[in-house]
Amino acid sequence: MVLRWLVAASAAVVAVLMVLFAYVIVAVRVPAPFVLLTHVVSDYGLYLIPLGLVGFALSLIAFGRKGRPGVRWVASASGLVCLLGVVAAGFPLAAAWGTAVRQEASLSLGEYLSGDTNTAAPVESPGTVYNTVDGQDLKLDVKLPEGAPVRPRPAVVWVHGGGWRNGDRGEAPQWHKWLIDKGYAVFAIDYRMVPPARWRQSPADVKCAVGWVKQQAATYGVDPDRVLLAGGSAGGNLALMGAYADDRVPPSCAVADTSVNAVAAFYPVPDLAEAWRDTGLPERMRTFLADYTGGTPDQVPDRYRAASPATYVRPNLPPTLLMHGDRDHVAPYRGSAELAERLRRVGVENRLLTVPYGEHIYDFTWTGWGTQISRQVFDRFLADHFPAP
Repeated sequence: MVLRWLVAASAAVVAVLMVLFAYVIVAVRVPAPFVLLTHVVSDYGLYLIPLGLVGFALSLIAFGRKGRPGVRWVASASGLVCLLGVVAAGFPLAAAWGTAVRQEASLSLGEYLSGDTNTAAPVESPGTVYNTVDGQDLKLDVKLPEGAPVRPRPAVVWVHGGGWRNGDRGEAPQWHKWLIDKGYAVFAIDYRMVPPARWRQSPADVKCAVGWVKQQAATYGVDPDRVLLAGGSAGGNLALMGAYADDRVPPSCAVADTSVNAVAAFYPVPDLAEAWRDTGLPERMRTFLADYTGGTPDQVPDRYRAASPATYVRPNLPPTLLMHGDRDHVAPYRGSAELAERLRRVGVENRLLTVPYGEHIYDFTWTGWGTQISRQVFDRFLADHFPAP
């Protein structure tokens, strides 16, 4: 009888977990305390189905034929909850499948189960200095495809995220490798980070890096007239700033040309003031924003506008790819949706990939449904607007 109670208790524990995950799945706006669960749903949601089935199997074992009424009641309630949880866990799967169909992308179960990640330890390479400013050497890593190029390669300048205060150029190594395998030269850059407030300096460093790559094009066998900016989170904000900002944001070094042919941003922050108001993690995001700008939107509104890519939307901007999870608690999804609409209104070619149930940094799980779809959408964007030889 003790064993049956233990089995029933185990089924009940699984049932409680399934209730929590089901709440996260069906809730319109998930409170901050449940963010960890939204990451699980975003990156590993498929595993909730076998978890619920295990809970249901445990409840059947505990129910038995001769179990005590209390045990049988716990077992039956747990079994029902686990089955309902399995149904709820099917929603993200169905949403991913529907998005894949609409985007003409394929999903691989085998790849999903492999569990590969898109993270790396802090970079240890000495790097190449592209600018020295304020007594600080700003570095980048040059990552080139194997073999001598038949003709100059297109270049991708990759900007790391981290809330403008953390991270380094080693971030997102799988994206770097993916681009290199397709024939792109990748220049993964560092930039000045807070403290102090860097709302002016960080985008200036990104522009400097683009100009440096163009100046050094012959050295690395790249085409100076074919440069794309890319990055995620704060790096997405800075990639868009590097592509959009006009002469009000000059480069931090003496370079002549900082223009790019296209820009790709993962879960960016297009409008800093809107992110302050709409973020699902206000304590965390507002700290990032205040440190980056030196104040709140009420205290330094001009800085929030100057550091927002949305401020610079106008005709003839580079083609833009935006990829954003609709459950992002850090950088609000609405920011990308509104930016895409603004770009459309002024005739700028753009594409917005909405990743269903996607949390912030969803692509750090390299084999997840959202990342699988993103790779194929990104590949199509590159083929249309920035093809490699």
